[in-house]
Amino acid sequence: GVSYLGSKAFGKEPDKPRITGANTASFASDIAGGGRTQMVRQPITSHRIVYGRTRVSGPVVFIHSRPASDSSDKLDILHVVIVLAAQEVEAVEDVFFNDGIVAIDGNGDATADPYKQGSTVYASVHKHLGTANQLADTVLVANSGGKWSSGHRLRGLAYLHAQLRYDEKAYASGLPNISALVKGRKVYDPRTQETVWSENAALCILDYVMAEFGLNASLDEIDLNSFVAAANICDEEVDTIDGTESRYTCNGVVDLSAKPRDILEDMLSSCAGFLTYTGGKWRLKVGAYNAPMYTLEARHAREAVMLKPHRSRRSLINTVRGAFISPEHQWQPTDYPEISNASYVTQDGDEQTAATLDLPFTQSPTMAQRIAMIALEQNRRQKQILFPSNLVGFQLAAGNTIAVDLPRFGLSGLPCTVTTWAMTEDLGVDLTLDEDGPDIYEYSVSQLKSLDGSPEVVAPNNADVPPGAPRDIETEAGADYIHLSWTPVTDSDLRYVEVWEHDEHTADPQSDASRIMEVYGSEYTRTGLTGSSTRYYWLRSVDRYGNKSGFAGPVNDTTSGEASIVLVLE
Repeated sequence: GVSYLGSKAFGKEPDKPRITGANTASFASDIAGGGRTQMVRQPITSHRIVYGRTRVSGPVVFIHSRPASDSSDKLDILHVVIVLAAQEVEAVEDVFFNDGIVAIDGNGDATADPYKQGSTVYASVHKHLGTANQLADTVLVANSGGKWSSGHRLRGLAYLHAQLRYDEKAYASGLPNISALVKGRKVYDPRTQETVWSENAALCILDYVMAEFGLNASLDEIDLNSFVAAANICDEEVDTIDGTESRYTCNGVVDLSAKPRDILEDMLSSCAGFLTYTGGKWRLKVGAYNAPMYTLEARHAREAVMLKPHRSRRSLINTVRGAFISPEHQWQPTDYPEISNASYVTQDGDEQTAATLDLPFTQSPTMAQRIAMIALEQNRRQKQILFPSNLVGFQLAAGNTIAVDLPRFGLSGLPCTVTTWAMTEDLGVDLTLDEDGPDIYEYSVSQLKSLDGSPEVVAPNNADVPPGAPRDIETEAGADYIHLSWTPVTDSDLRYVEVWEHDEHTADPQSDASRIMEVYGSEYTRTGLTGSSTRYYWLRSVDRYGNKSGFAGPVNDTTSGEASIVLVLE
């Protein structure tokens, strides 16, 4: 069996906390600030599978630069190919450059500033879904000088081809991180016998169990009835703070470099699920109460039954916290409001004891809270029964809900979940039963909290703000030079200061004067002047986004040198 609570949930280490959190390397790297939305350049990388709908990037598998035209030697066009998923996907939706959405038309050309200025397009993005009959990107074939041929089809790989034309304003910070919002893998639905895109958590788990890159189970090894029941529960609409949502969805990325058990634990976290393999069949139970299918009594025990009424104090928790993937926070890991029970805190001597439950396949803060509530309530249901059953135990399987009637222990119809099942040499079955109940899965909308206390972190961004103009311009003239100085411009994104010159005053320096220098400091000396020369100067600042300040000036000065002698030969 595999549980969303982690491998320590099976009673092998009964004194340990039952919640261990996410284990996959992909989510851990997301927590550290990298991960699934980052474009990477490395020679070897693992395949990744996208379930549901999420924002992803991936490895750069090809990069090529070329001139914009045959008449130029300047390499100002860059082609980049980024693999998003190692499978066919339903759709590639929004495309992001860094954290901004790039508006593109049906041909893949950008339609808005700064990636389209006037009639010039500085970015084009071509999407490929990874179909089995996928053809090579025709734009890349025509413009790669033979390096990308018609044989480079990347069948079974969803990818982006970005064609970028250099521009100071569009790419002021260099090559952007390119990612996309992807509707991922199509999955088999046994209810309709169709293979279609779905974010239903039970169907995504079924797909991984059956997939070649997963557990590679055949249909004969699947208890389809359990998955159908689980899928129906996942599709149920439940109340939220401001509407309704599906009970459980699965939206995230599977990194195939992770262990299958770790992958399953993380996928099961999206539905508070429990997956078992018994009697040659895979069975799934998700976070909802099932009525007991059988009642165990004292006459079904082949030897003494052991009841553990309480867990050890150090294994109890009264608070659950963790992270989920938040679309409102650029699809990055974000803390969901912690779940705590005041009565449990009081029972624990007014000491808060917290466990971490990260949810890498959950994108709703209210869904994350509901799953955390289930985990907390399961931890506080402390009764555990070690029941050595007779042949009756062969009717049960791990994951089943049963009732226990043991009057000597004061138990009458106590609902329990079978968490372990082991056959013995004397044709008996040793069962581990954990206390269950309908109230574990119940909640009220008043218990849910919004993310208002966790505002989106917005990085400093002056992309649309022009820099300040130079101030306090002073001049000093010599025999053949004019020296300019000014108060340093303090904008953090300043790139340089332009110096414009003209031999007379004008109200339109942009049209009449000449730009003679880009200065990276706060002074400049104009040399090479002859005689008594008068010059007018205007200054303006330029930032790394290409924004320009207004002109400062004019200022003027006159050199003191003698007039040059012109020798005319006849």
